[in-house]
Amino acid sequence: MTNSLDAAEATFFERFSGQVNTVDMPLLFILGSPRTGSTLIYQILVNSIRAFFFSNFVENHFANHPVIGVALEQTLNPHEPVSYESAFGKTKGLWEPSEASKIFRNWFGGEHPSQLNSCDVISSKETHLIATMQCIYALTGNVIITKNAWNCFRIKAIKDLFPRAHFLWIRRDLGFSALSDLQARYFRGNPEIWNSATTANYREIQTLPYWEQVVEQQYEYNQSIATDLKKFAGNQFLEIWYEDLCDNTDSQMEYLQNYLTSYDLVTSIVNRNLPTFNRSFGTSNSSNEDLSKIQGYIREQEERFLDYMYLPNRPSSVGHSASGSSEELSSGIHNK
Repeated sequence: MTNSLDAAEATFFERFSGQVNTVDMPLLFILGSPRTGSTLIYQILVNSIRAFFFSNFVENHFANHPVIGVALEQTLNPHEPVSYESAFGKTKGLWEPSEASKIFRNWFGGEHPSQLNSCDVISSKETHLIATMQCIYALTGNVIITKNAWNCFRIKAIKDLFPRAHFLWIRRDLGFSALSDLQARYFRGNPEIWNSATTANYREIQTLPYWEQVVEQQYEYNQSIATDLKKFAGNQFLEIWYEDLCDNTDSQMEYLQNYLTSYDLVTSIVNRNLPTFNRSFGTSNSSNEDLSKIQGYIREQEERFLDYMYLPNRPSSVGHSASGSSEELSSGIHNK
């Protein structure tokens, strides 16, 4: 079966990949540490613009040969609006947007620490990755949007391969993203279990109390994203805060549309009939004690963590951003 898929894929590559130059191919990579709202902004974009995204259909059945799944999907997918439901980054429907974990693992590997050992494309897979993206763009003619937390550590590799790649950094208050990350750990069975891609120093972080672990994990992700965007992405990235997205959806979508159209990634936002989004403040898995411990740890090192705490109307410390009008601090850390 694999040989047949290889042969079919080679036919697609031969016919379509040569039609697209990598410097002309528009891609948008959604970046964000775990539990920051990346799935929500992914779903909003899928419903709001004409774009390609990896579906669960392609991820689950054609992870090593995505272009075959994409070609089938052009006929099979009814292209109905996706839901705004998810569970810890995962969606359920066949045609819902996927993190494409298996797809990206095929290209970049899945070794730990992820920040060091899964940050570059596997040399033998580089041609396959490029040809796949070329074929997808040739088949769809739309900007390619992806969301995967492991890509937070692949900014340089992505820019080297795809000069026209853009990045959308979805940010969230450090305290609440850490609390949500802790909930993901509880969901997996233990607050000591690491969630998602590992930072270079994750072994050191794992020696800390669990409430400090989740804060430090979020901090390391944010530090890495901020540094690499500034170093490698040029002007080809933007920032949106989860809090602003929920509180001021229309203004954030207008800002996003202006960015996307200014770089010719899309011609317009095709759907602005969005529902009201409420911020997530936690589930029964986490206790008030956990929240208090997280906030206390952040308060002890407030100066160190300040850049990653949600402050309404604060300009970006890295690049393009839009700020909302909410006057309260989401974490409440400054109020205590």
